[in-house]
Amino acid sequence: MMIGHSNNRTLFRLAAFAICATALAGCVGMKLTAEGAGVTQANPSDVGACTLVGKVTSNIPSKTLNRLSPGKVQEQLIVLARNEASGLGGDTVAPAGPVVDGAQEFNVFRCR
Repeated sequence: MMIGHSNNRTLFRLAAFAICATALAGCVGMKLTAEGAGVTQANPSDVGACTLVGKVTSNIPSKTLNRLSPGKVQEQLIVLARNEASGLGGDTVAPAGPVVDGAQEFNVFRCR
């Protein structure tokens, strides 16, 4: 009887650890702020009629960078750029170059 109880407890602990690890892995990264939600992402070819108001550079720390897929890195860089762009009075960001070592520059525009 004790062996079965011990196995159940071990299984419970392993399941709890797996759930916590999965939840924490999903939390890596930045969240879009309320201000950043008002900023859209565009392609450089889509901002011809907009006014350039500045540039921002988004960076992901190397310890976080190693845990993210390339698609997730790009997604997080865009979130960071959108959050910063609102502080410059911009409503649109467009990439100004490629992702290099977890960093990317964005042009900030006022389009609306």
